[in-house]
Amino acid sequence: MAEILVKEYRGDVVENVHYGSIAIVSSTGETIAYTGDIERQTYMRSASKPIQVLPTLLAGLHKKYNLSEEEVTICNSSHWGSNHHIYVLQSIMEKTGLKEEDMIMNPTISTSATPLADKLTLGSKLNPVEGKSRLQHCCSGKHLSLMMLQRELTGKVTGYQLPDSPVQKQIISFLSMLSQTPTYRISLGIDGCGVPVFALPMRNIALAYAKLADPFNLPDDIREAITYNFDCINKHPEKINDYFTPSYYVNKNPDLLMKDGSRGVICMAIRSRKLGIVIKLEDGWSDEYQGIIVARILEQLQYDDKELIEQLKETYNTKIYNDCKDEVGHAEADFDIHIEQSYFDELFGNAEPEEDDLDESDAGTANESADSEDSNIDSSIEDEDMEELEDDEDMEDEEQLSAEERARRRAIRDRRSILGQNVVLPSSSQTFIQNPMTDPMRPVKSAKVISTIQNNDAEFEVFDKKDNEDNKKQE
Repeated sequence: MAEILVKEYRGDVVENVHYGSIAIVSSTGETIAYTGDIERQTYMRSASKPIQVLPTLLAGLHKKYNLSEEEVTICNSSHWGSNHHIYVLQSIMEKTGLKEEDMIMNPTISTSATPLADKLTLGSKLNPVEGKSRLQHCCSGKHLSLMMLQRELTGKVTGYQLPDSPVQKQIISFLSMLSQTPTYRISLGIDGCGVPVFALPMRNIALAYAKLADPFNLPDDIREAITYNFDCINKHPEKINDYFTPSYYVNKNPDLLMKDGSRGVICMAIRSRKLGIVIKLEDGWSDEYQGIIVARILEQLQYDDKELIEQLKETYNTKIYNDCKDEVGHAEADFDIHIEQSYFDELFGNAEPEEDDLDESDAGTANESADSEDSNIDSSIEDEDMEELEDDEDMEDEEQLSAEERARRRAIRDRRSILGQNVVLPSSSQTFIQNPMTDPMRPVKSAKVISTIQNNDAEFEVFDKKDNEDNKKQE
């Protein structure tokens, strides 16, 4: 279940709390750290934009229309509609011939003119645009990207928002590939801007972002598109939200990528650690708490950019004022993530984290986790353990199992995820889909398709395990 991430104090008393969950996953599928319910089916909202833009880049449309790195970046953005954003959006329309009136959303005011911007400690330096327009909508860059691709594939821009459009089919295929989630297990809703939005377990979302950080086993052209997009965002971090926001400071670091989504979603990728991170606040209240939450996670992961961590803590004013403008309280991030001890062992050369960098509760959690894992899980899990897990799939709710059994099952799932013989679907029913393909984008020459699962015309093929093993021997 979700755990407390943020506490709001009035005086010395906790008046409100904000619950949430955090999943941190490696690019090879291991769960490195977590708190709360990481199997929670979660809408990505705008955090999906760095994935939604990939089909457009793979089609080479940024080259076809000579888009700048700034213009590519804003296709990923939930921009705030400041003057510098509108200038870039207008440039895209001039180069591509796209029209504002073809966007499906309604005109809106700039986010940089809302109360949220007033909570930025340096928010007074933003430059909002007056009035309303579709370009001021935070998703307008994404819509231009989708319209480009829709026109390329169909000859017209209309219909790009439809779930069965070729644009949306390509996007869900990319998400399926990166998250290792069959398309039929990705739930669809409609986002605030009118296009499809995707829900899948938090662990799988974190895996998708880990693949943005480390696309090691993907085809060269896809890997190049991911890397190029990551670099563009790093070079123009003010285009993702605006200047002085948490994502601005995070994305200035070429090792990091951060993209938030509406209703309490924050996603990150760390290149040097090959990690993906997803945060979800249960009540959707995240905007002004993004900085302190991300800062606390980076501290506990012992990330070495201390300046960034301090900037994040000071991004938004977390003091609470009454109607008389008197300071009466404050908000703070107060949570511990459960980190696998082996992660620090590998990171720091089998050395314990420095005591100064890990408080007593962190150390206790880490040691407890390590003791549990070492005493109950052998590093080489036998095939019969795998079969046993499948046989136990329909048994009791995992939350009711002992800590040791949960740890054993998690280890098995981790081993069988990216590098194993299955696409792992962490869900309440513990569903597994047999699929021996390591990379779902690459066909297996000799593998026999034993079934096809279809949803909204998007197909996920299930291959015969024996045929694929024979194919591997031939290779």
